[in-house]
Amino acid sequence: ATDLPLMTYDIPGRAGVPIESETLLRLSEHKNIVANKDAKNNLELASYVIKKTDLAWYSGEDALNLALLSIGGIGFVSVCGHLIADRLKAMAAAYFAGDNKKALEIHQGLLPVYTGVMSRMPGVMSIKAALRLQGLPAGAARLPLVDADEKQITQLRADLLDGGIKI
Repeated sequence: ATDLPLMTYDIPGRAGVPIESETLLRLSEHKNIVANKDAKNNLELASYVIKKTDLAWYSGEDALNLALLSIGGIGFVSVCGHLIADRLKAMAAAYFAGDNKKALEIHQGLLPVYTGVMSRMPGVMSIKAALRLQGLPAGAARLPLVDADEKQITQLRADLLDGGIKI
């Protein structure tokens, strides 16, 4: 056991099953469980749990970052954040300052990045390839994943450039 604050990770794509809303409601009663990373892609269920708990709610699905802010989320636990932390910070700052037009503009500009990193291959493979495209050390993907092949890297490069990433 620990006295540290804990964040639940609701990532059905990796865990195989979602954390049910009623389970999150019960978990929120534990003094150490203070936050949730939501990668469930269900704004209705997120809204329900956010309304009924004091959990800090973080988007774990980059394409829904702005949408989750709009229903009570407070931030992001982001794969794409390795590449675009400055833009995610600017989007959140614009949203919380009430500049929804600016937040939406940033969000829409990032859509190609979200597609390239999260939709075309597993995020681990793509984020490592993207970091290497920027000249940063990223290491190899661990089995059972493998590194992106040349065709995937070519598409990823195009997506990143389309999203304003300097390579």
